[in-house]
Amino acid sequence: MNYKSYKDLGDDVYANIHKLQGQGYDLVVGIPRSGMIPAYMIALLLNVYCVDIDSFVNNSKLVKGSTRKSSKFISSAWDAEKILLVDDSLRTGNSMQEAMQKIRSRVSQDVDRLAIYVEESSLDGVDIYFEIVPGPRFFQWNLFHHPILERSCLELEGVLCVAPSEEELQEESKYNEFLSTARPLVLPTYKIQTILTSRPERYREQTETWLNKNNIEFEHLVMNEAVTSGEERPHECYAIYKADRYRASASKLLIENSEEVARRMAEHSGKPVLCLAEGKIIQPGLASLAMHDRQRLARVTLKRCKRFLFLAMPEPVVTVIGKAYRKLFR
Repeated sequence: MNYKSYKDLGDDVYANIHKLQGQGYDLVVGIPRSGMIPAYMIALLLNVYCVDIDSFVNNSKLVKGSTRKSSKFISSAWDAEKILLVDDSLRTGNSMQEAMQKIRSRVSQDVDRLAIYVEESSLDGVDIYFEIVPGPRFFQWNLFHHPILERSCLELEGVLCVAPSEEELQEESKYNEFLSTARPLVLPTYKIQTILTSRPERYREQTETWLNKNNIEFEHLVMNEAVTSGEERPHECYAIYKADRYRASASKLLIENSEEVARRMAEHSGKPVLCLAEGKIIQPGLASLAMHDRQRLARVTLKRCKRFLFLAMPEPVVTVIGKAYRKLFR
């Protein structure tokens, strides 16, 4: 799995902006919704106007902030002489094709198609790309609206809702109030395979009521059966308990907020954990893989070894071996 965070996106746009400077673009058109994020980043760095595709079709008047002076003044979208059409990623190319048809139905100006992230099979669908990112892939900005949730475990507190305060944890009446009134952080649009929580089993009814009230669909809700009334368990035990359940599940990914907990869970489960706080997937170490997943250990070891072996090989040999390797382990 390949994952890109907002930070990765910003870094990748900045690292590749030189490909666009001096090319004469006077308007950036973004493809909603995800394409508008890099579109505005690029427009600001190029110091040109930016609109979404529907505003372009309607020939909307162009506006800018009072503190920024654009490099070239144009009053409306169709006045642009050279257009950069932007999307965050390209897989099938359908969204890009539809956007191009909309533009061509209105104007005949030069249009370059840019996707920040592409797959090798989709290169013909763009004129410019910033990085090849093979699938399966997902991004921080569409994580909670992506089918990967149907194959994932998600922590409840810190991911789906705010965590309780120390005061709420210590007083039963306040904790019960928290269970029914906790503010959601995100509201996923896909059904979650498994929701993990350290809450004791006795709070299942309140927890399910809150999830249903917020229209969060799930297949399994795993609560902490090891905790009974009046007992306290250290934070590390919570992580190990949830990691055990994750390892035993069919889920391919666990989504956690805390980096410390995410690292502990990855090592204990032998499976990848997405840390939201760090914006990256934490992979288990070789020792953990040797204990939990020998087949994946072989793949990871081969992948690491090939980086060094390929350095001494002629380029044609590297190409042939690389294709065979991807076919074998995709």
